[in-house]
Amino acid sequence: MIEIRQRIAVIAVCAVAIVIALTVGMGMGIGKELNIGMESDFETVDSTDATLDPSVDTGSVTAPSSQTTSDTTQPQVTTPEASETEAVTQLTAGETTTQPSGAEPDLPDPQPPTDATARICLGGDTSIDTEFADAAYKWGINYPWKEVIEIFSSADISVVNLETCVSNRGESEKREGYGFRTPPDMLEGFVNAGIDLVNLANNHTRDFGYDALLDTFAHLGEYGIGYFGAGNDITEAQGLAIKEVNGIKIGFTGCNYVWLADDCAADVDHAGVNMVYGISDERTQAYLAKVREYDSQCDVLITFMHCGTEEVFDVNSYQERLSRALIDNGADIVVGAHPHTLQPIEFYNGKPIFYSIGNLIFWHIDDDLDGLTCIFDITVDKNGFSSLKVYPLFIKNYKVYLLDKEEDSQRYYQIIELMNSLCNPYGIAFDDDGNMTEYVLQPEPEDTAMAEPAVTTVPQGELGQG
Repeated sequence: MIEIRQRIAVIAVCAVAIVIALTVGMGMGIGKELNIGMESDFETVDSTDATLDPSVDTGSVTAPSSQTTSDTTQPQVTTPEASETEAVTQLTAGETTTQPSGAEPDLPDPQPPTDATARICLGGDTSIDTEFADAAYKWGINYPWKEVIEIFSSADISVVNLETCVSNRGESEKREGYGFRTPPDMLEGFVNAGIDLVNLANNHTRDFGYDALLDTFAHLGEYGIGYFGAGNDITEAQGLAIKEVNGIKIGFTGCNYVWLADDCAADVDHAGVNMVYGISDERTQAYLAKVREYDSQCDVLITFMHCGTEEVFDVNSYQERLSRALIDNGADIVVGAHPHTLQPIEFYNGKPIFYSIGNLIFWHIDDDLDGLTCIFDITVDKNGFSSLKVYPLFIKNYKVYLLDKEEDSQRYYQIIELMNSLCNPYGIAFDDDGNMTEYVLQPEPEDTAMAEPAVTTVPQGELGQG
């Protein structure tokens, strides 16, 4: 009996051992499956659901205790929303990176592609005052801008010449009808239109006095619109506004040559406009020195120049001298304003000078003189100017109209022809879509009235059109 009981006990012990071994083996198998499930879930975690904190050891993340899996359970992959996709893209671009604990970052600094470009849209003289403001109050804050919002908003940087103060204070310091003051709430339309920067180096920023000038700085700041060409002192007025796009540093600065009272010019302890005078003038030379300095701080330097004769298409001698001096001292692109008309574009030492980009949203005298205008859509790369397209516009009914070459063909082609007549002498032409192309200058025909006919053996056609 005793032997039988001993044998039964041994058998029982062996059975228990077998059960324990089987249980442990199954447990290890389940643990492996859990590890696979947790690893898959971790790899597909939505980046917007996890707080990326560099102080947290992201290598020790564990699955929630409530998570369970089975042989038939597959890890679920959630398709991110649009905003989540953007967050992932930002991480990929290197703007925000979090490394697992113990891992050394081994990512190269993000570099722009070698063919990186930026689009800059330029608009001319702009002032939403008097009748323009009344129309905006009546028809909506975007009314003056409505037809050009898409163009300005799609650009990387959009800039206009703000030829007005922005204030509700002050009395006009100009003769009747020539003082411009834009109500501050009109800046909402600028923002909605996609305007990023404004040039203040002009002869109307001080139209309603010193306090209105200070208001202009303050209100632009409130609406997040950058400015250049005027400031609280001479350093700010001569300052450089820089924006980086696709790795390209683009700088903006501005100067005014049109006469203003002495107290309108910025000084060491006085707010005002960045004034320049004759090329040899001490103040002008100081600004040209700044331009040389700024050339080394950005890839593309764009200088606004308020200068020229009003209501004419011709370039005067000082416009040419000042703009070329700006190029000689480091500017890559010179943009002119003040004539209120379109004027020629010239390439000087391989760099473009836009002598006048005309009006944008501005009171004008003659529909066919200063009511015909353009948006100038410039593409730049790290080497400077790359290409240009113009969008013909027409100012009427206190707004600017974007002209269609089919529906508004007469005015559309009137502007294209105007640009060609202005720019052809400088070797520039525009096609029917507004794209700038090269214009081959033709030699002047010789006066052969008193000369004997020349004899040549050159085949017909190789001499061009003469």
